[in-house]
Amino acid sequence: MKNFSTAIQKRLGILMLMILVLHFGVNAQVRLTVEDRVIPTYPVLPADKNPMFFKGESYQGASKFIYPYAMNDMISDVKSDKAWKTLTLENEYIRLGITPEIGGKLYYATDKSNNYNFIYKNDVVRPSNIGMLGAWVSGGIEWCVLHHHRASTFMPVDYATSENIDGSKTVWIGETEPRQRMRWTIGITVFPGRSYFQAEVKITNPTPYTHTFLYWANVSTHTNRDYQVIFPPSVQFATFHAKNSFTRWPFSTEIYNGQDFTRGVDISWWKNSENSNSFFAHDLKEDFMGGYDHGKQTGTVHIGDHNIVKGAKLWEWGSGPRGQATEGRLTENSGPYVEIMVGAFSDNQPDYSWIRPYEVKIFRQYWYPVKDIQGFKNANLNGAVNLEAREKNQVFLGYYSTRKVIKANIILKQGDKTIFEKTTEISPEKAFTQLIKPEAPFAIEDLYTQMSDSETGEVLVSYKPVVLKREDTLPEIVRKPDHPKDIPTVEELYLTGSRIQQFHNPTLNAMDYYEEALKRDPGDIRTNTAMGHNYLKNGDYTNARAFFAKAIKRLTRDYTRPSDCEPLYLQGLTLKAMGLYDEATDTLYRATWDYAWHSAAYLELARISSLKGDLMKALREVEESLSTNSRNNAAIELKSSLLRKTGDPKGAAELLEEILKHDPLDFRAANDYYLAVRESVGNQKADEILAELTGRMRDFNQNYLELAISYLNDGFISEAEDVLKRYRGRNPIVEYYRGLIEDKKGNRAEAEKFFRSGSSMSVDYVFPFRLETADVLRKVSSYLPDDAKPWYYLGNLLFDKQPEGAMECWKKAVALDPQLAVAWRNLGWGYYNAMDDGAKAIEAYEKAIAIEKNEPIYYSELDALYEMSNAPVEKRLRLFEGSNETVNKRDDSFIRQIVVLTLAGQPEKAVQFLNGRSFSYREGSSRVREVLIDAHLMMGIKYMEEKNHKKALEEFMLARVPDEEGGSARAGAREVQVDFHIGKAYEAMGNRSKARSYFTMAAKPELRDGNYVRYYQALSQIKLGNKTKAEEIFKSMISAGDKQINSSDGETDFFAKFGEREAKNVILSEAYLIKGLGFKGLGDNISAKENLKKALELSAGNLYAKVELNDVK
Repeated sequence: MKNFSTAIQKRLGILMLMILVLHFGVNAQVRLTVEDRVIPTYPVLPADKNPMFFKGESYQGASKFIYPYAMNDMISDVKSDKAWKTLTLENEYIRLGITPEIGGKLYYATDKSNNYNFIYKNDVVRPSNIGMLGAWVSGGIEWCVLHHHRASTFMPVDYATSENIDGSKTVWIGETEPRQRMRWTIGITVFPGRSYFQAEVKITNPTPYTHTFLYWANVSTHTNRDYQVIFPPSVQFATFHAKNSFTRWPFSTEIYNGQDFTRGVDISWWKNSENSNSFFAHDLKEDFMGGYDHGKQTGTVHIGDHNIVKGAKLWEWGSGPRGQATEGRLTENSGPYVEIMVGAFSDNQPDYSWIRPYEVKIFRQYWYPVKDIQGFKNANLNGAVNLEAREKNQVFLGYYSTRKVIKANIILKQGDKTIFEKTTEISPEKAFTQLIKPEAPFAIEDLYTQMSDSETGEVLVSYKPVVLKREDTLPEIVRKPDHPKDIPTVEELYLTGSRIQQFHNPTLNAMDYYEEALKRDPGDIRTNTAMGHNYLKNGDYTNARAFFAKAIKRLTRDYTRPSDCEPLYLQGLTLKAMGLYDEATDTLYRATWDYAWHSAAYLELARISSLKGDLMKALREVEESLSTNSRNNAAIELKSSLLRKTGDPKGAAELLEEILKHDPLDFRAANDYYLAVRESVGNQKADEILAELTGRMRDFNQNYLELAISYLNDGFISEAEDVLKRYRGRNPIVEYYRGLIEDKKGNRAEAEKFFRSGSSMSVDYVFPFRLETADVLRKVSSYLPDDAKPWYYLGNLLFDKQPEGAMECWKKAVALDPQLAVAWRNLGWGYYNAMDDGAKAIEAYEKAIAIEKNEPIYYSELDALYEMSNAPVEKRLRLFEGSNETVNKRDDSFIRQIVVLTLAGQPEKAVQFLNGRSFSYREGSSRVREVLIDAHLMMGIKYMEEKNHKKALEEFMLARVPDEEGGSARAGAREVQVDFHIGKAYEAMGNRSKARSYFTMAAKPELRDGNYVRYYQALSQIKLGNKTKAEEIFKSMISAGDKQINSSDGETDFFAKFGEREAKNVILSEAYLIKGLGFKGLGDNISAKENLKKALELSAGNLYAKVELNDVK
């Protein structure tokens, strides 16, 4: 029956294809090609081989957890041609290029009717450090899944292709994200005879835990001064990241994110925002958004169900010189772009939604080009419409259609009266436009227009303008949570902690709020459950069990059958992880009584039964699981394995066919299908399936490990072994798992052989992260008690989960192998970031460098510790002596060397090293610019002291480093300081006119009080004869310094998008610098000396405290 059904489907498919060809013509067929496309490329250098753990840093407003990824932040400045695998989808109207080796980016989309790239096409692959790990490329559509920007945005992803029964073709991309082990797949489909393409997004939580996720499609389009971003007419407000600022849309009358629009500015036009900014549509109520180039008369439309695809955002670098300078570093000839992003289950960034165990979320998005209709007011999958009042009582009407409609009936009504009607052919190649003059005066809201298909009667797209009442007040902003002790109720404490976790906020600790809640009510169910869940996900089962027990005790008091069984479910998981299967079974069965946890609990029960070898019971339990979650691939795959192992391989294969049709990148489904076909059909067909699967798994070690471990978790040892045997690379964790399998089979000699093989391999780039692997590493240690590597790897695995446990592992590693430099380095990291012990951190780093002098990142990390511990500059200088070749391999270590040379009074050496050195742009950091300015200023000041004013002027001019958008300089407007010194050089050379022009430029900008650069602005005012104004600035600096000193508590910005926390001594040192400069400007040298000395006592790295103290009389 199944074979008959498949044959019928194939015949129907052929018939459907013949009908499509007859209807649309041969050109309507969708073509899919795979080729290596050569693109000029600035290569990303090999990733750093050291593990990078969490250090409280913010990235895009969320916690910057890098591990188990490697940093790929070093980018060559030498361009070369590189062939990138490109999958091209096209029909008669559009052409798409998808690059699976660049994070699955949709690299471009072209309207073939006018050759316009309605999705930005970059002429080069020119990465910059904008991604979480570093390398990121502008243009195309970046799929920001789970986090923004996705960590693997510049890494290869899995891909597959498929042909569909309706003649469409699909490119599938996806991956399993290692930090949460969640899967995502996106199917990009082009259809015959349509100018839109579809992205079907599937986000799967294949884990037993609750997680949070974010999804945004980061869509780039070409922009210029004629470009306008279009949100639906109902959007009245835009908001910034974290909803901490609002403005009206499209006409802003507010100061918004530092930009002054109070004069009334239409911010929907790119040209009107000179600086970088984000505008999120607030309360999206329609299914479309996009952008339009009024000069080229073409644009881009996005369609998505606004109930799910709730986010619409404009991001722009800004049309001003800083923004354009930054964009110039991201391309060569493709010009500026805007990002017209769209988010699902999210309307802001960071804005994370919850996803439950084994939950699957599926939604669809569409994009198409639009042209010749001067913008659009409404759009759907059929097309877009524009209706606008024009001068002299005229109306402009325009329609764009995403397919050819032979007889499109277009009408315009004024009230109930039809004032225009026309039947015409319309297609993606030919839009309809008409300038109409109603007989009577009209109000725009009295008009209505629609386009319908005369042959079917279907209304394709319509629009009726609505006049919106202006809201008097802006929406309420999000505010930083109060301190835990100031929050009045236990419920609010729990909710605050939950939100901190949900949004991955790095500046606050959810546990502080949970602990305060439990101080007030030790038995609170929600808080105990949240605490337990944290410990469970981090592998601390003992603590997790205790918290769940407290929650369950209250939940079941008086023998109550609870309505919410989440604590029981989670306790069942904990007991299962501890190997207490009987207790786990009892607890999980109690959780199945709650519909919300029925499916997840039954799947875990099925796994326990399978692990025990009771396959028939496991089959019954997995059937129960599927009865309340039929989308759960993990349950379907377990059922398939159980069917195959209980003698029904044909039934197993049939079960998996439907999954693979819609999720061809599910490797467990594909592998089980291969096994089932091998047993039911034979080796020839099975070998074809295996060859295809092997290609899709692309020899990526984590794909093989994830697949093998899924089998081990279900108790299927031989299947896991078969998977790992097929891996063609070399990886110690793979070898360790093969040894584990031999141990389970009772082959101790073979197990030890694999364990020793794994430990013979290099530790470079080996970052285990799965909790299951912790037991494997302990097993290796039991076989090889003198081996340091399993302890080193276990420390890596645990650090972001259980830092104290990780430290103990690394201590064991260095005790067993004192020459394992990376373990010493990790200890140094842990002593500082987890134990707050700077002295021990420095000691460990010094041991690491004594062993291994060729790791540049060790130098930057140790120098940061020296700086924070206020080590003498001479000590920091000794660190870098003779190491320029090594530190030059990384921007961060090289820049630290330049800082130290400049501080040590060796600017000539700093400038020499900088000569010809290029740096990658790094969003959220102005560090490189700051250091370049400092080095050239100090060199110039040195020449000034030597009376070599011409050379001084040259250096000061080199200090005029262009500013870029997205920086994070503590002291903004460094050009003020530079221009003052240029003015002084010209003054010393006798060129008063030039000197005055630079003093004038320095005096002009509006600067905040808490900025030491204001000192040089005030000195410029004196040079211009404005002594009173200068005194006002000096006094305000003293006041600002005092305010910072008295209020400094080391707190960081709750809404910070980038960066790590700054040491309190550095913040205070800066405050004393500002105060000291104020006194110096007023001529109070005693107070100036006192404050500048205090600044240096707090931070010997305060360059300008040192410089300005030198000439205080």
